[in-house]
Amino acid sequence: MNASTAAYPLPVRLARWFLAWAVRHWPEETRAWGLALAAEIDETSGALEALWWSWGGIMLFARSVIASAWTWLKLPAGASFPGKARPSETPVLPRRSRLFTAGALIAAAVALSSPLGRQAVTTVRDSWSSFWSESRLSASDQRALNKLGARAEKENDAATLAFVALRVDDPARYAALADRAVSLNPQFVWIYGATRTYWFLGRAPEQQRLERLRASDPDNAAPVLLAADAVAQRAEDQKKPSTVKDREALLASDLNWMALMERASTAPRYDSYLERHSQLTSSVWKRERYLPPSVLIEGLWAGAIPNLMNLRTFSNIQIHEAEKAAAAGDRNKAERLLGEVDSFGERIVTANSTIIEKLIGLAMARDANQERVKFYTSAGRTADAQKAGLRIQQIDGTLATLRPGHEGYGREQTFRRWGILLQGSAGLALISGFAGLAAILLLDLLLTGFGNRRTLWRRAVCWTADYAPATFLLSSGAFLLSFLPYAHFFSECFSWSNGLRNEYLISDALIGLTAVPSYLLGPDGSIVIWFSGLGSLAVLAVFIVGRGIYRARRMQAKQS
Repeated sequence: MNASTAAYPLPVRLARWFLAWAVRHWPEETRAWGLALAAEIDETSGALEALWWSWGGIMLFARSVIASAWTWLKLPAGASFPGKARPSETPVLPRRSRLFTAGALIAAAVALSSPLGRQAVTTVRDSWSSFWSESRLSASDQRALNKLGARAEKENDAATLAFVALRVDDPARYAALADRAVSLNPQFVWIYGATRTYWFLGRAPEQQRLERLRASDPDNAAPVLLAADAVAQRAEDQKKPSTVKDREALLASDLNWMALMERASTAPRYDSYLERHSQLTSSVWKRERYLPPSVLIEGLWAGAIPNLMNLRTFSNIQIHEAEKAAAAGDRNKAERLLGEVDSFGERIVTANSTIIEKLIGLAMARDANQERVKFYTSAGRTADAQKAGLRIQQIDGTLATLRPGHEGYGREQTFRRWGILLQGSAGLALISGFAGLAAILLLDLLLTGFGNRRTLWRRAVCWTADYAPATFLLSSGAFLLSFLPYAHFFSECFSWSNGLRNEYLISDALIGLTAVPSYLLGPDGSIVIWFSGLGSLAVLAVFIVGRGIYRARRMQAKQS
């Protein structure tokens, strides 16, 4: 540089500095052009000409770098530019270029980062993480739920607050979110009776919440049953009955519990808020598509239902009272008690309730009608006994439709096949993606100076670099295609208000989705994996020993 450089304006000095920096980092195959440009800059006649000369040199540097990068991408992984390797070196290289490898990896990554891909990855991850989590939700699910709850609190979103409250594990957090949601919108008072978390709260606050729920929904039996369950729990904690008969006698002698149960049995309707819960889940799901499906599904399964053992106990008490009344000659009372039990069970069955609630309601109605058959037969009322018998047949037919495998067996098997394909393609994509990336890094960073040494391992790495990216792309496509039935299920399931239909579909879908994790992480799968690993190591050891013996004998033969 000449002595007049310091007199140039600041932009010119910066341009000259960038040109000097570009020359130092110029690609080797075209560095002569850079050196010539740097040498000629001192011949410029003015500041503007020096600025344009420097700018032209920088643009030429950029084109040289792009051309060099393009040439490098067209070479296979581990290959250097022509002329850099010593003539004696003929390294084993992959057949496919870095460009092909990068294209396959990027295309698969773009597909997996799409909304459908993110949902598929989240769903499969949750199907595995749920087996390792000690709580109802995995750590990632809880983080997503806490993030949603914090945002809902900030925005005063009552619906989302209610949604989060029905899914949290912390009783204090549930109380805060539920009270906030109800204060913002009193229509969400039903959430006080729609989650099992209320069992872990203090008695006084929860009694107040249940009283508020009962006041807002006076014709519903479910809140009354929840209050009766709290009374029964306190009685059991104090007396600690050891047998079922002792428990039945204890509750029959508790006037408060009996009054609540009689009030519930004569209530006009039974609603455990499954339909409202499904509608709330559907509305949040439509707005928050990023939520893991386990967060949505777990909330429906964790809904509060009355203690089913208490329902059976109450029906047994009423049937025994009917037997006593019939024996004492009070046939009207006996018929009334049996009719109330049958009607109560029928209301539970016809409500939009869960499968287990329907099974308990059917069992109550069946017991009552069996007693009716005995009662009417002993009274000589043959026609009424036949009606009761037909009612039992009707109940048995309904029971048959609720048994596992009825009607839903084909759907369950379909989901199981798609679940196996989904989990298999996910595993293949995970293995091939990591293997391909590791092979490329090994070839470009660690094995560049080894030439043909360790030929077997280098050939294995080159083979992996050739086929793993393409396998990753194909398995990612299969992964997304096999997830489409689940994506359709998730988009349609929560749009229905029929909670029982939702429960059927959820059960069938999850059975298929978790078939692979439940097997592999179960006792049988663990044994298979353990022996498969031992067998693979044994085969590898035999191969290494055999190859060593073969090479030793071959060397001896050459020497002789």
